[in-house]
Amino acid sequence: MAIVLNRQKAVEYAQKYWDEESGNYNKLFPHFDGNDCTNFVSQCWNYAGIPRNPNWNVSFVPGATTKSWIIVDDFAEYMTNTSSADTEDGLSIAVMKWDSNEVTIGDIIQFYNEERGGWHHSAIITYIDPVYGLCYTAHSDSVHNKPLSDVYPHQETEVRFICPRYAE
Repeated sequence: MAIVLNRQKAVEYAQKYWDEESGNYNKLFPHFDGNDCTNFVSQCWNYAGIPRNPNWNVSFVPGATTKSWIIVDDFAEYMTNTSSADTEDGLSIAVMKWDSNEVTIGDIIQFYNEERGGWHHSAIITYIDPVYGLCYTAHSDSVHNKPLSDVYPHQETEVRFICPRYAE
């Protein structure tokens, strides 16, 4: 049985809990002030059907949250290199893509900037605008349906996309 991500549920969750600055984040999860972006996209994907497990989990107990839940590179590594015990096909939960024409709502964007230490920020695609294209929602800067074209391409920024292997 494959793990299937429900794209609409991922977007629904992001739309509901995007405004962390006003305190509108899901209180059932810990909040990491100023560094909550990957925690937020993990919550979106968990709500949309990716199950937590000992290798991808969050906790209010200090030190018990896994790096794959809250750290940009660790999230990418876990999702694209780990096959779930719940899948029969043995394939990874997600695939990495580099072309914005191959992605859609519910996919994760990660941002790279050498001055900021490499891959430093995660967001979720929540809207595709007919004029501006891909728009994303994120924590750590509390943005909602922000056009990717506002920040990319710039000389110092690169992006990659993490896309669920199976989605509805």
